[in-house]
Amino acid sequence: MMTEDLQSFLDATAAELGVPGAVVGVLDGDDELIAVTGVASTETGAPVTARTLFQIGSTSKTFTGTAAMRLVDDGLLDLDARVIDILPDFRLGDAAALDALRVRHLLTHSGGFLGDADEQPGWDADSLARNVASFAELPQFFAPGTIASYSNAGIRLLGRIVEVVAGEPFEQAVRRVVLDPLGMADTFFFPWEVIARPHALGHVTAEDGTVSPLGQWPITRDIDPEGGLVSSVGDQLRYARFQMRGESEGTPPVSEATRLRMQQPQLSAGPPVDAIGFPWLLSHHGSARLVMHGGNIADTQLSEFVMAPDQDLAITVLTNSGAGKALGTRVIDWCFEHLRGIAPEKTPLDQRTIDALDETVGRYDAGQWHYDVTRVGDALEFTMVLREDIAALGIPPRPPLRLGVREDRALVTDEGVAVGRLLDAAEGGPDLLHIGLRAVRRR
Repeated sequence: MMTEDLQSFLDATAAELGVPGAVVGVLDGDDELIAVTGVASTETGAPVTARTLFQIGSTSKTFTGTAAMRLVDDGLLDLDARVIDILPDFRLGDAAALDALRVRHLLTHSGGFLGDADEQPGWDADSLARNVASFAELPQFFAPGTIASYSNAGIRLLGRIVEVVAGEPFEQAVRRVVLDPLGMADTFFFPWEVIARPHALGHVTAEDGTVSPLGQWPITRDIDPEGGLVSSVGDQLRYARFQMRGESEGTPPVSEATRLRMQQPQLSAGPPVDAIGFPWLLSHHGSARLVMHGGNIADTQLSEFVMAPDQDLAITVLTNSGAGKALGTRVIDWCFEHLRGIAPEKTPLDQRTIDALDETVGRYDAGQWHYDVTRVGDALEFTMVLREDIAALGIPPRPPLRLGVREDRALVTDEGVAVGRLLDAAEGGPDLLHIGLRAVRRR
């Protein structure tokens, strides 16, 4: 009955939000629930099934982190090792930051350099090394280890360390250490492995409301460590069985102690999460402790991967459009409410301050986009503007986001969801602003 209820909810919610296709997998103790809806492509009409492959985006970061922690388990990598000692030719624009940068800073998103660095297109074996060689051009926002700021570039650098220390291509190391031992036979890095298998295409919505598939593969090999994996719902549940319960078909990717250590707070963060693990994002859903990640491929394939270890509950949601973000949130809320009786906690914005509004107004750079922040009455309006070459990929613009400032300096929606915070002077504010997990710098 519960599977039927989930299926009905998924069908109705995906249709309401305009998501072409989605699949949900739930690990409920020893039971698995799977529900699918819609089509993999509006152009072909191919239905989504449990075997359909989706790009999981940034959940890939946790695979990179797991491979790195295996090297730690094996004594081949030290969390406190300087990156420059592992990669002698590596450079950053800031010499002091280069000297201070440690492996643990990469795992905790605290390297301090621009986190959304450009990719260096290519599929050859040197793609990752070539990309990392360009990091000398990245601006340094803060000293390593100071604050957490979500960093694709940092995980990319960690992936390069994995392949150098392991002595094999990054993708091969992840397959040997993580994918094969967990029996994840439907998980791949390369498009030529995916093309002959049922797979979803990401979709964009035109101004007239027409939904159509994105006409290109949106990533290249150099960003595999932070977002390259393509997977099925069954394989995502196999991954959850290991990361949440320690279950593995073969040699576990990491020791039990390391698996649990990765899920403990290593660095405090800020809304919308509580802390960073190695490199899991740690938060709460009501009373439930969450260990989670998720992915976003160019706003065309969005996914969620959420574990509540104390509840013995894991949820994965794979979608093929930008509206998949809202769908994922609603599926997670539904599962916690109907399977565990737990509702999310939201803090109403009843304590609003206007003291810092004027000093926050300005333009803040995130590399591949910027935020134009203006004051609207007693709130701030954030308009996200993609760089022209990124927008040219067909990614639709996002509507402006109106946020109030709570007395604790959290940036909060009218619904009471905290999505960022104003940094104090010791952290780099007001010229640094923290939103969407990232520290962005005023131009």
